[in-house]
Amino acid sequence: MRTPLLAAALAACPTLAQDCPWDLLPTPNPGGSLILFGLDADDQGNVWTAGARTVFVQPAGIDQFNYIARWNGSEWVETPAPQPSTLRLYQGLSDIIALPSGEAIAVGGYNPPAGSSQAQSMRWNGSSWSLMNSPSYAGGSGFDCIGRAGDTVWAGGHKWSELPPPAATTYPMAARRNGNSWEVVFVPPLAITGGRSYNYIRAIEGAGEDDAWAAGIAQETGFIFGPAAMMIRWDGQEWTQYDIFPLLDSTDFSGLSDLAVLTSDDVWAAGWDYDLSRQQTIPLILHWDGSAWSKSPVPVFDESAELRAIAARAPDDVYAAGTQTDLNGFPHALVLHFDGTAWTEVPQDAVVDYGTWFRAMDFDADTLWVAGQANNLSEGITQRREPCDTACSADFNADGTVNFFDISDFIDAFSTQDPATDLDDNGQSNFFDVAAFIDAYNAGCP
Repeated sequence: MRTPLLAAALAACPTLAQDCPWDLLPTPNPGGSLILFGLDADDQGNVWTAGARTVFVQPAGIDQFNYIARWNGSEWVETPAPQPSTLRLYQGLSDIIALPSGEAIAVGGYNPPAGSSQAQSMRWNGSSWSLMNSPSYAGGSGFDCIGRAGDTVWAGGHKWSELPPPAATTYPMAARRNGNSWEVVFVPPLAITGGRSYNYIRAIEGAGEDDAWAAGIAQETGFIFGPAAMMIRWDGQEWTQYDIFPLLDSTDFSGLSDLAVLTSDDVWAAGWDYDLSRQQTIPLILHWDGSAWSKSPVPVFDESAELRAIAARAPDDVYAAGTQTDLNGFPHALVLHFDGTAWTEVPQDAVVDYGTWFRAMDFDADTLWVAGQANNLSEGITQRREPCDTACSADFNADGTVNFFDISDFIDAFSTQDPATDLDDNGQSNFFDVAAFIDAYNAGCP
């Protein structure tokens, strides 16, 4: 039971929602335009980001280079990455993973001296990067993502189907790490027929050796469907397609870009859908509860918005990031937060924005990292949201935001004489603790 007078006193306090600060942390860029597509962090403080640096050359061409940087505790430091393209200087990294062994692996695609673009992968051995043996097909291949399921490291992407017409030319590709090489495991396509049909895996992650998910996008030509969001499941023996079409507003313009796995019955997927009535792109978030995928309600935006990344620290602390456009069509940073009950937008003024596209995110223990590109700066950027000061008693539920839920939780705890409400540490929960909480709430957290 809540104490009526206490509730009335706290209800009179103004709501001063204050998010923990976000830091802008540009990565070093020796020149050209830099986009960061991948980011990974672990609880030991290893944080990596990877992407592609494009340099414009005369008379009207471009060269593109692999890019990797590592956080050293105070700043980003670029680590020299192999550049497998020689005659045709075009390569880029799409994702990176930090492994418990101290290793790291980055994946992407590159142009060989002749023929179609091929998958590339490289391994950090603690001191330098070296190329791994990656799958190669006559019609092309590419890695778009990398993740873990138990002790297994998976890379996902696409490959030439090797089948004659009318089969789809591009099939989804999933490969298990095997030392310095990869073992390609068959993935059934969603788009089966059509010379221009394709299937791409954009995210791959799992809770265990026999429990993993891959998400992405597929299109079957002939006005059948697509581009449409695609979901695939690994049961330890094989990959199978999981039908998520009933959850989509549009099977003609949707896709999934990232996965976040907490447990086998708590999995999140993020991407974009299309609102047919308003004719605009909208954020798409799906949740797996152990038995079925469901569509999670998200805030409604006046203009187009989409998500490219999602990261989960706990069931009540999940973030998703991407971009939203203004009335003039210019991009701006977009970050959403799930508190265990609902998704809300992190205020734009809390996030540093330079025409930002967020493309990757992850947690380093309690610190949230997000990476992407800043159109106004023509460079890759990362941002970091460190934990709020745990000594701030106004954030009673420690979710990083001071709002009505802190009032409600304080009232409930005070009603049961929870020791956590003894803010003055005198061994009693009384009026003086209420007064201290009101003062702290009015002041907000730094």
